Amino acid sequence: MRLLSIFLTVSCLFVSTAKADFLLHDVGLIGLMSHDIFAWDHKTEKNTENGRLDLSTIFDHDNGKRWEKGGNPKNEENAPVYTVTMELVQFYKDSLKTFKDPVRARQETVIHFHELLRVSYERAFGLPFPTEGIDGIPNNHEQAALRSLHDILPGRIKLYDRFGRKELVLTNFLTAKTMLNEKELAQELKPFDGDYDQEYKEIRIPMTNKKLNLKEIDGKFIEKFSPYKQADMLLELKSVGESHKELSDLTYAHELVSMFSKAVCGKGNRWMPQAIPCH
Repeated sequence: MRLLSIFLTVSCLFVSTAKADFLLHDVGLIGLMSHDIFAWDHKTEKNTENGRLDLSTIFDHDNGKRWEKGGNPKNEENAPVYTVTMELVQFYKDSLKTFKDPVRARQETVIHFHELLRVSYERAFGLPFPTEGIDGIPNNHEQAALRSLHDILPGRIKLYDRFGRKELVLTNFLTAKTMLNEKELAQELKPFDGDYDQEYKEIRIPMTNKKLNLKEIDGKFIEKFSPYKQADMLLELKSVGESHKELSDLTYAHELVSMFSKAVCGKGNRWMPQAIPCH
């Protein structure tokens, strides 16, 4: 994990001079980040997360009973998110051995999480990580903007240094808990193309014959809870993938910026770094 962090830090130095690309590691980090900000209750149509990047999705889910397994079961549903989650769980365990204090250990783990996110954010979005927080809860418009980025999710990834296995289908629940190695996490993803990979349009629900279409699910959310149209958002992302514009040029990029600014606000949260001013 330390080698990967160094690799990502070095990559970040080129964010201002080279076109940003998504790595598989970014998918894991941003996926976990989204679970830490949003936990959508379909029945009440409300977000049940606290909107802060304090790793509550790991340490507070089910009253903290599942943290060693990764917390919210959603963190176990695909290999990149699961790998990042379990690496943070291990970082917490190591910090606990060092500091002998669960509060300090979690605070250190949150700081580490933010450092990794900063690198992914600045490379992928081509924008500086927020230096000031917004004292507010991320809203549905911002969640809709984040959901549009599911365009980048790879249905299949390459596997390296594994006997007899060269590819992994990320929607296969039987292999969702695959721990990916550094070479696998560092692979670049194909650009935005304005559509979801086919695997996400036919996600099998375990123990049933039912399938879910993530594109349709996101589309319904976006058009019910935001002023945006999924088709327009995907068309813009296709333009990003074709190098006609940057992510920071999206007409809804401000939603992503404000969401992150809210998520890093540490006011009233003992797990969060307090160095960033929050207004």
